[in-house]
Parts: sequence; structure tokens; C-alpha cells
Amino acid sequence: MKKLLRMVTALACAAVLLGLAGCTGRSTLLRKADSARPLSYSERNNADLTAVAAGERAFAAQFSAAMYAQAGQNEQFVLSPVSVYAGLSLAAACAAGETKAQLLSALGVTEGQLSAGFAPYYRSLMADGKDDKGKQRTRLQLANAIYVNEGTQVNEACLGTLASDYFCHSYSADFLNDNQAANRAVTAFVKEQTNGLIDADFGISEDTAFTLINALYLKDVWNEYGNDLPSAGDMVFSDASGNGTTVPFLRGYYETGRPYEGSAFTSFFAETFAGYRIHFLLPDEGRTADEVFTAEVLTELLTSADYRAVDEENKIRYYTRCLFPAFGGGCDENAAAVLQETFGVRDLFSPRKSDLTALTGDGAYCSEVRHIAKLAVDEKGIEGAAATVLPAAGAPGPDGYEEVHLDFAVDRAFGFVLTDRYGAVLFTGVIRSL
Repeated sequence: MKKLLRMVTALACAAVLLGLAGCTGRSTLLRKADSARPLSYSERNNADLTAVAAGERAFAAQFSAAMYAQAGQNEQFVLSPVSVYAGLSLAAACAAGETKAQLLSALGVTEGQLSAGFAPYYRSLMADGKDDKGKQRTRLQLANAIYVNEGTQVNEACLGTLASDYFCHSYSADFLNDNQAANRAVTAFVKEQTNGLIDADFGISEDTAFTLINALYLKDVWNEYGNDLPSAGDMVFSDASGNGTTVPFLRGYYETGRPYEGSAFTSFFAETFAGYRIHFLLPDEGRTADEVFTAEVLTELLTSADYRAVDEENKIRYYTRCLFPAFGGGCDENAAAVLQETFGVRDLFSPRKSDLTALTGDGAYCSEVRHIAKLAVDEKGIEGAAATVLPAAGAPGPDGYEEVHLDFAVDRAFGFVLTDRYGAVLFTGVIRSL
């Protein structure tokens, strides 16, 4: 009988750091991941990197919409597409045959593009910024790992590929005979790599052959001094049911551009110090956030949104600032059905068809994708963490132009997309109420 392989996707984000647990479980380092240096500007023209980046954006739009539809009336829904994408990339590296083909199709890349493009894409996400006093202002770190059951025979060449092309650490743990200690080891790894934000018992089965993990941590402030955003005063926010509540609003900084008027929605963004953008997706009057948080609208936002900073004909430069409430949210969902029905990743979940022989000849399949997420955005900045666990991430115009300053008020239930400066989709969500 094939060993049971359960995929668990856990993503979380919060604004309060927690201490690491004292009991870290038991595991043994088999192979250390290669060091990942930040990507240089000249390396960004890499064609394989471009393909992986495009694949992640397309995946993010489809996955976000499908997960939200599955979640139903979740009042504050948040997930991290890039972490799920990274976790599935690790699975693709361990797969063969039709299982691998289905994963590559979901990721939107060829085998060659993924193997050559994942490493530079991973490096492109990294950020580490401190002020002149050494205080952390910006941080985006990723960590990949595989925990192999001590009784599982693995292909050493695959572990080498994971280490070099996917920056993946390899550990052994005894899920069969000392399941609690093995689970504590996974929990401790995730907790450490997410700066204490994710502390979860994933309940990995005794029959697990191996576990793949992606962990991501994000933090940034609004400006180089780490100052809070100013208050915009109290404003009325209308929830998804049309009920108005008076709450404090924040006043973002003026950004170059003007709101994008899309199909049934309007969008503009608030930008953090390091260039992370929260693109607010505000439904048109008479429409709801549910109606506009679709794969088609998200794709439009990610590929076609033009914030049109300059009106050349009328010689006008536009600047817009977002007025928005502090918000947060999360989800706890099993994503297996979405991966099967929306992306056609079916064989991975089949005890009879799953093919993970690039890593191990011991039969393994995936039975679950658990996805946990939280996010907080407030006057201090943004902070987020994600862990994907798979047992088996305008130049000013010329003189003479009139300057027009606009306000974009996020005063009703909205969707959002949080990207880095190059368009990687780090978090998405819908806030139906505060």
C-alpha cells in the first residue's frame, strides 16, 4: 500500500511577534540549502525568471478567486498566492510523469522554465533594509525545506536539485515512530522562519513519506523614518450588507497617478517605504466586493491597470492618495478541491496515480491542502507571514504642467492585492466588514 502523503498549506500574517517555543522537536539536517543572494538589476532580464513571474501572477488571480468562492461569506478573507506557488514548485521538482505535467500546467511554466527560473525568482523576492541606526525597516525572507521520514528512501540527486535550484534545506524526522517530535520539528521550523507569527500544529500523519515547506515573512513601514501614517479622521465605512460604521481612517501619501477605472471597479494603491503596493479594488456603486473579486477582474488589475499619471494633451500631472481604514483578516481552508477543479492537479491527490518518483520510489500522494492566513495593515505598516506545508511566494512631467491632487476613499467593502515592486502577488483578500 502506498504511504499516505498529506499536503497542508498554512499561511499566516499578524502584527504581533511571538517568542519561539522551547520544545523544538527532533530532526536531523541532511543537506543545507545553497545561499541565496539578492538579485541584481541586470539579472532581471532573465527569460526564465520572467516566465515564472508571469506564471505566478496568472496563478494568483485564478487561485485567489477560486479560494474566495469556496470560502463563502468570509468577512475578512486573506491568502498568500506566492507561498502556495512556491510550495507547488517544490512538489513539481519531486514529481514525474503526468503528476509533474499537471503541476507545471497549474504553475503556467515549462519544466525548463521552472528549473532555471525559480531560483532567480526566489532571489528577486528577497529584501532586507535597515535604517542608519540598524533598526529593521523592511524584510522579506523565504525559506524552503523538506522533512523526509527516516524510513523513506530518497533520490539524493533530487535533494541536490532542491538545495541548488530551490534553496531547500533537507531534514530527516521520524514521523512513524516519534510523530509528536517530528511534528514539533516542522512547527519550530515554520515558527522560526516566520519570525514567530505562525505557531501551528499541522497534525502530519504517521504515514507521511516526506513533507515540503515554504515559509515567507514580510514586514515594511510606510516611510524611511518608520513614522505612523497620519490620521484622516473618522469616516463612514459601509460593509458588504450596506451597514455604515464610523471608524478612523488613515491618510496615505500622495502617489503619482490617478485611479484606474476598470470593469465594475475602481482601483488605486497605497505604497510602503520599500515599494510594496496595496492595490485597493473598490466595487462601483451598486456592486459588491464579491462580484468584483473574480479571476477576470484580478487578471485585469494585475495586467492592464494603468494609473495614468500624466495627461499630455491637457498638460496635467496627477497625484492621488488613499484614505483607508486599518484592516486585517485571514482564512483556514482546504485548497485541495480548488487545485483539482480549477487547475486540474488531480493525480497528486490520487493514491493510484500520484507519481513523486523524482524524489522517492516509496508510494506517496496528497490528501489535503490546508491553507491558513492572516494579515494586518495599520498605521505602522504591513506585516505578514506564510508557510506552505506539503506532507508526502513616474518621473515628473516638464514645467508648465498643472498638478492635480486627488483622494481615493476606500469607504466600503473592498478587495485588495498586495504586490512587490515587480508585481509578485504576495497577499490578496476581500474585506467585507471591519
